[in-house]
Amino acid sequence: MSLPGGLESVLSVLSAALDVGQASELWQVPDRGLAGAAVECGRLTSRMQALLVRLLGEVHARDLALRSGACSTTAWTRHALNQTPREARTLVGVATALRIGMATTGAAFAAGELSLAQAAAITTTVGELPDDVPAEVRERAEAELVGYADRFDAQQLTRLGSHILTVVAPEIGEARDAEALERQEQQARRRRELFFTPDGHGTVFVRGRLTDEAAAIVRAVLDPLARPLPATADGPYPRTAGQRRADVLEELARRALAGHTDTATTVFVTIPWQTLTDGLGLATLPDGTPLSPGAARRMACDAESSPPSSAARAPSWMSVAASGCSPALVAER
Repeated sequence: MSLPGGLESVLSVLSAALDVGQASELWQVPDRGLAGAAVECGRLTSRMQALLVRLLGEVHARDLALRSGACSTTAWTRHALNQTPREARTLVGVATALRIGMATTGAAFAAGELSLAQAAAITTTVGELPDDVPAEVRERAEAELVGYADRFDAQQLTRLGSHILTVVAPEIGEARDAEALERQEQQARRRRELFFTPDGHGTVFVRGRLTDEAAAIVRAVLDPLARPLPATADGPYPRTAGQRRADVLEELARRALAGHTDTATTVFVTIPWQTLTDGLGLATLPDGTPLSPGAARRMACDAESSPPSSAARAPSWMSVAASGCSPALVAER
């Protein structure tokens, strides 16, 4: 390996110093000294990675990876340093970002004040700022994030960076945040959905997605009504939280239908009249889902239904305008 005299000398000294460190007897180091050495070693590791990043930036700038047959600097880094794809992308990403600017991050990284992950979080955050953000605002955002690095890790810096414009340039950041929130709400509304899937065993899977606003409204209605009753001499309240919410949702739908006069809420159930009265047999919903006579009676308790014109057991259509009867009321009738 042929290197310029200065760089070759530096790497040679570093290698020799590491040899000495690896051969040292750590059991002889006192507790306080051992902890301090670990911290200092971590800082020196960051400084070494900063030097590596500088070298990779130069490799990229000279197209050495492409000239050696690699498809990219990231691919060359993976092969040359035995890095994972993610590790190689992080190194090359920081290298290219620091080479074209971001001097504050580069200086802090070289001094060991930032880890590689923190440097990557800062360069990514600043790099993703909108193109029309002025250069001086970008520099303030970068300096602010570097100043946070002694208290926050890389993930926390990324979260802080999502609102950094509001900190360094409120007039820009607040407008950007409002636009981003509006886009998020529009996207969330497009993604709303609700599905009912029968499982073939008398129950239906309910699966869906609500907007934050809709979920808050639904929970504000369901949660107070689904609270468990206090324990009695017979023991604790028997229904689970999931059962209580399911019962409340059903009861609210029943009440809404009972007070609704729109024909769009009509539910049709096909059932032989004798089955309805005798309680023997099955009813069916329009989609073919079977119902017991008891379920059909609960739905029909406030509905207008007509017996067949003949005494034969021909099925009759019952127009069930959404029963408002609760199971307890039906049981009493």
